Amino acid sequence: MKTIKFAFIILSISFLAVCCDKIDQPYVNLPPILDTAACPVPEFPLITNHIKRVLLEDYTGHTCPNCPTAGKIASNLKEQYPGQVVVIAVHAGWFANTYPEPGATQLYDYDFRTAGGTDWDTYFLISATGNPNGMVNRVKINNKYVIKKESWGGIIDTMVTKQPTMDLLVIADYNSSDRKICTHTQSTFLSSVDLNLKLEVVIIEDSIIAAQKNNDPGIGPVGDIEDFVHMHVMRGALNGTWGSELAAAGVQHPDKIIKSYQSVLPEKCVAKNCHIVAFIYNKDTYEVIQAAEVKLVE
Repeated sequence: MKTIKFAFIILSISFLAVCCDKIDQPYVNLPPILDTAACPVPEFPLITNHIKRVLLEDYTGHTCPNCPTAGKIASNLKEQYPGQVVVIAVHAGWFANTYPEPGATQLYDYDFRTAGGTDWDTYFLISATGNPNGMVNRVKINNKYVIKKESWGGIIDTMVTKQPTMDLLVIADYNSSDRKICTHTQSTFLSSVDLNLKLEVVIIEDSIIAAQKNNDPGIGPVGDIEDFVHMHVMRGALNGTWGSELAAAGVQHPDKIIKSYQSVLPEKCVAKNCHIVAFIYNKDTYEVIQAAEVKLVE
């Protein structure tokens, strides 16, 4: 059975790595990019309503007691600006370490970490500043990428009204019998963009039930929540930590760029809970130009 979806997104699925203590021993893997001949390119729909979408990265950890509050803020912002805020919950840093406890519970033995998320956290110094923190379109505020959760909303509010310079579209074909994913992407230049551009593609998953420390009684019991519902969890950087080359400054490019990729969803990922998130960013500054998200299946 196949389901086909499209959304404003740029996507190239290559490999999925959600890691344990050692980054070279991932929790799940997608195989390398396969021959795309088995994924014929469909006709892309004509899109005339182009909107700005903002990427919010929430850096978190299951032993961070303040992180559930930040996660709630992120989810509220996604609801406040429907279709314009894309959230990735990146579990990285000290609070994301696993702590198998003696006895039957072993609350914090679930490993949410990924190689890509760890690399981002290290480069942008997020957890080194303290969790919860995050980034909004990877813009610098006061010369720092790291933005406190209380400031996310105000910054997003100033961004969503801007006219986009690029748009993203994806058509994803998922075959539930063999878990094959064929992904076709189209990036559209809406105005003159003379930058070195890259695109990043990740997979995220909702509704993962696992323990979480919490100090917000408005969210749940203070202390350990054994059945916390983790949302927007980054499962891996599908085309590498820093993504793929898209366009080069000073080089003429077509108005639209189409790319197709094929891969397989690992058994440990629940397809109905997965989303594909992608974003185009300035290679020189890391600022996100456009972001998008699509459910893998209905």
